[in-house]
Parts: sequence; C-alpha cells; structure tokens
Amino acid sequence: MTALILLNMVRMHFRLYQNVSRENISDAMTGLYNRKILTPELEQRLQKLVQSGSSVMFIAIDMDKLKQINDTLGHQEGDLAITLLAQAIKQSIRKSDYAIRLGGDEFCIILVDSTPQIAAQLPERIEKRLQHIAPQKEIGFSSGIYAMKENDTLHDAYKASDERLYVNKQNKNSRS
Repeated sequence: MTALILLNMVRMHFRLYQNVSRENISDAMTGLYNRKILTPELEQRLQKLVQSGSSVMFIAIDMDKLKQINDTLGHQEGDLAITLLAQAIKQSIRKSDYAIRLGGDEFCIILVDSTPQIAAQLPERIEKRLQHIAPQKEIGFSSGIYAMKENDTLHDAYKASDERLYVNKQNKNSRS
C-alpha cells in the first residue's frame, strides 16, 4: 500500500514538473512558445540539422497596425488580434515546427526540415487561416524569411529574417 501511495506521489510530482516546465516556456496569452524556448540546446539541435543537410527556415512576423487597433478600438481588441494571429500561425504549421511569441506583436516561426518554397507559402496560408477564423476582423502582418546556414546562431538567423521583414514592411507601407 505504501509503495502505491509513493508511486502516486511521484506521478503527481512529475505531472506538476511537466506543467511548470511547459508554463515556463509558454506565452500565457497565446499558448505559443515564448522566447525562453530559444536555448543553446535548441540552437545546437538546429545547427546539427543544417549540417546534416536539412533545411531550417526562420520566419519573422510582425502584426501591422497594432498601435492603431489599440488606440482606436482599445487594448482588449489589440490583445484579441494578437491571439487570433497566434491561433492562425499555430493552425498553419506542423507539430514539429516552432511558433514563438517574442513579445508584443512579434512572432518567430522555425520550420524544421522544410523547404524555402514551403516557407514562402506559409504567410499566405496564415492569412487564409486568419480570414477563416476571424472573417470580420482586418488583421494584417508582415513577414521575413531566412534559411539558417551552418554557422548561424539563433540570433543570426532571427536577425536576418527580421531584416527581411523590415524591408517587406517598408515596401508594403510605401504601396498603401
């Protein structure tokens, strides 16, 4: 009987540990990973994949006009827009990929063992998901895509995708 109680206590402790670990790397508002997932261990795993010939794609995403949404419709509506974009991102990627909310309206997606073509199609897939889950909302975003190279750190790869995002956002703003 004592062994059974001890076993149950160990199981409860393990579940609690798993929940705490998950909460530690999860964004409370969106359920996506937070920036704490970007560890040296993840960097080493991704670098090994690239060295073995697999493609690892980084996609930086930044919501368009969040400040305008917050100023005109309120922060609750801005939070809803962030949550809807996160939901569309999550529904547009595979379980083996990483969807990360870096903070505010900034996201990063890491596609593992993917191709540049699939990465290039992802922003459109996210837009279609957004239109499906929130047809009455106008939620836009800009993105930048980068293929991780052998000696890239996580910072290098994200920075390169973020620079491409910035160029795309500037081009989008100059057309509007």
